[in-house]
Amino acid sequence: MRNTPKETIQSVVERAYEAAGGIQSAAADLGLAQSTLSEHTEIPKGKRAGGLGINYVDTLARINSGSAAVLAEHFAALAGGTFHAIRSDDEPRETWEHVAALVKEAAEGVSALNLLPHGGSRQNARQELVDIVRAAEAAIRDIDLLPDATVIPHRGRI
Repeated sequence: MRNTPKETIQSVVERAYEAAGGIQSAAADLGLAQSTLSEHTEIPKGKRAGGLGINYVDTLARINSGSAAVLAEHFAALAGGTFHAIRSDDEPRETWEHVAALVKEAAEGVSALNLLPHGGSRQNARQELVDIVRAAEAAIRDIDLLPDATVIPHRGRI
């Protein structure tokens, strides 16, 4: 991947590739060469139009919901809002899923906050903190759905 400046559409597209499993997976999904995808994360110079093209971005988002979320977050922020995916099912998540989500979001939030004194994006740090809150809210929602008689038997000694 190219070294793209933060908070540019090129960096967003690069993150969409990562969400799709990497540039190799995204290229395979789109039926394009990796070099073509990499080239289109470069900031245009001169009169060259540049950019991957909205049809390919749309196709990638339709194939991979993680890529769609990255793109939705970008455009929602440009519109002055935030993107919040709504689960299509009402089934509560397993506890381990909440643990994984909270650890991931907390790590990303700590990283973004740590970068602020070194030129990191305030918008990115804010979004990471919002993601932590959403993960916590989802865990709280599912905890509230647990039956009152949930008991985990003690096994062995600590």
